[in-house]
Amino acid sequence: MINTSNQISPDPQASAVPSRNSEAAATAASDFDSFLKLLTAQLRNQDPLSPIDSTQFVEQLASFSSVEQQIETNKKLDALTSGLAGSDLEAATQWIGKDVEVANSAAQFSGDPLTFGVPDSEHGDGLRAFTVTNAGGEVVYRAPISIGLQKFTWDGKTSSGSTATPGNYNIAVSFLAEDGAVVETKQPLAYARVNEARLTGTEVNLLLSNGAVVNTTDIRAVKAAEEDATTGV
Repeated sequence: MINTSNQISPDPQASAVPSRNSEAAATAASDFDSFLKLLTAQLRNQDPLSPIDSTQFVEQLASFSSVEQQIETNKKLDALTSGLAGSDLEAATQWIGKDVEVANSAAQFSGDPLTFGVPDSEHGDGLRAFTVTNAGGEVVYRAPISIGLQKFTWDGKTSSGSTATPGNYNIAVSFLAEDGAVVETKQPLAYARVNEARLTGTEVNLLLSNGAVVNTTDIRAVKAAEEDATTGV
């Protein structure tokens, strides 16, 4: 049984975004203040016998108003963005403890067989194979996927016939040409438990039980938690 943690962790990058926005707003406000002082000094020191041309003065006032409106617009956009991100994060917390289907290569082997779904491809469901590599990038196992099947299972065996050591592995699905050449490689489909919802900048990401971090837009399906979230579709 996979332990889940109903926590919402703020990402360090998330706090950096409002900070950068605040710095930009401060810079714009400083420029606005400098513009106002310059305009005031210009009016105070103009030659009474040759005052500022009225057309030029109107253009300067229009620029003054434009800068002011831009500052206020930026403030409102920052507040709106922050509010929307917070709402998305709150909505994502409803997925914590549930199983979601994603295309992801990460797999956590604990001794039990792992089942995956074959992703869609423009090359159809003809010649296909899956490859298992360990954390060091070494190929542990490779096998064909029977024609027509939309699922495949890795029982934990290595190419030598021994059982793989429990740990983290990567799974890849390859689509093959008739001569056996690889024409496309994609991530398999699998279900994993949602352990955490995390706000990264303005995006909401989910931390899964297999160690993967995915964006909410990558979720294909959501279902009630099962006893073993590492066996797939």
